[in-house]
Amino acid sequence: MITPIQKNKVYEDISTQIKKQIEDGTWKEGERIQGEIELAKEFQVGRSSIREAIKSLQVLGILEARTGQGTYIAPNALQRINDNRLMEMMSNEHYYDEILQCRLILESQAAYLAAKQCTEEDIAYLQKNYEEMVEDTLQGRDEESEKKGHEFHAYIVKMLHNDVLMALYNSLVQMVLEEREEFEKDSELEEVLSYHREHGEVIQALKDHDAERARKIVEYHLTRKMRNK
Repeated sequence: MITPIQKNKVYEDISTQIKKQIEDGTWKEGERIQGEIELAKEFQVGRSSIREAIKSLQVLGILEARTGQGTYIAPNALQRINDNRLMEMMSNEHYYDEILQCRLILESQAAYLAAKQCTEEDIAYLQKNYEEMVEDTLQGRDEESEKKGHEFHAYIVKMLHNDVLMALYNSLVQMVLEEREEFEKDSELEEVLSYHREHGEVIQALKDHDAERARKIVEYHLTRKMRNK
């Protein structure tokens, strides 16, 4: 049911209600919605606010305008709503712990699977990365060290040769990287080095093809971020 709109952020409130109508199935994909005048009466707002809300939803791909026919619910509107909600959550600090938990599940399982199929070339890449990471930290090149740490974790996921999984990982990682920068800035050198040494332990587990140990080390390694949050 549509409810009268409050005056603050009018078009955003209208957009939210339209999306809810779609999610509830009140307005179905491919269906034509009411015109501006009728919607303005239902929402009890001016036509300019309705127009602005519709335009914002068109930009998101939730609504589409058809010349001479009106405005319709896009065929993939529900998917678009879910995708946009996910992107909003990933850019919101409120969801940091949930994002980190998702990364923990993904990376620990990736390490488990990677240990079963890693090659000598994979081990050599990770070993070189690890050595450069430690050297960068010792020389005070924090940004380079942080970059190497990201590359290390990303490579383990990449070893699975799963494009969907890699895309999901990349979508999760940005906020976590920002938090990691703060972790390393606020930590003593020995604490950061001990954090790096866990990368070395992961390499050894991969080299031994010890899937369960690789999983446990990565799980412990990432939960340190939770404890230091």
